[in-house]
Amino acid sequence: MKQKRKELIKTAIKLFAEKGFQSTSVQDIVSNYGISKGAFYNYFSSKEELLVDIFRYYHDKLNKKISEIDALNIDPKEKIRKRIQLQFQYFMKHRDFIVMYFREQNQSVNEELQKLIKAHTVNMLEKEETLLLACYGESIQSSVNDLVLICFGIRNAYMKITVFDGIELEPEQISYYLLERIDDVVEGIKRSKLEPLLTKAQFKEYMNGLLTNQQKILSNLIAMKETLESLGIPQDRKEELYNVIEYLIEENNKQDVKKYIFQGMLTNFKTIKELDPFRKEIAEILSIELL
Repeated sequence: MKQKRKELIKTAIKLFAEKGFQSTSVQDIVSNYGISKGAFYNYFSSKEELLVDIFRYYHDKLNKKISEIDALNIDPKEKIRKRIQLQFQYFMKHRDFIVMYFREQNQSVNEELQKLIKAHTVNMLEKEETLLLACYGESIQSSVNDLVLICFGIRNAYMKITVFDGIELEPEQISYYLLERIDDVVEGIKRSKLEPLLTKAQFKEYMNGLLTNQQKILSNLIAMKETLESLGIPQDRKEELYNVIEYLIEENNKQDVKKYIFQGMLTNFKTIKELDPFRKEIAEILSIELL
């Protein structure tokens, strides 16, 4: 991403966080940054496109760092702790973005942005489930969906008081404390004689209900990008594949998605077994045969 585009994004985030998206005009952004309206439209076709790019930019940055943790050869529990620490560090550092994120998540009517937010949410929940199972084993299999929601609830409560309300806590301290609380919850689940609240089928139905087919495809493309980041393949090859994914994301955003483009482009990933589950799911959604 070009440097000026990044700087425009950062200027807009501050204004959106302070005034709200609807109350901030393109003129506000360019006046604050010090360029003309005409120059702004060299980088973004509209304020709405800028908003979507902001979310992509910051989600990609965070997901890249999470993928680096996932690629580490360490105990799954330590991965969970490092993830928690990273999230709090990142959100505190980029507080303006997080304030805007939650405001727009609740208020935005931007259809493309809503697709992006929902796809990232589903992707995040699925990764959390996988990591919790790797950490605590099959003994929590029947209750893992409840555990995912409990973990998110605990984390979001502390996120509110640190990021939104300004209570100063150290991210590393938070990560150790919350990991211990997750251990407590897991032990309680193991001792409990109560049936899980959410079955696997109910949770899947909930996840599917969040997304349209386009959003499901987007969620898989995001997961492909994150998985690719953690694989030990040459960087120039990674860049080629990132570009293919970005092209497919753009195609997926169109009203009339061309299936043959997906069918052809997905062949670029056929030799990478780690990406097969995502390719197959996309092919199933589009009712196409993988080449």
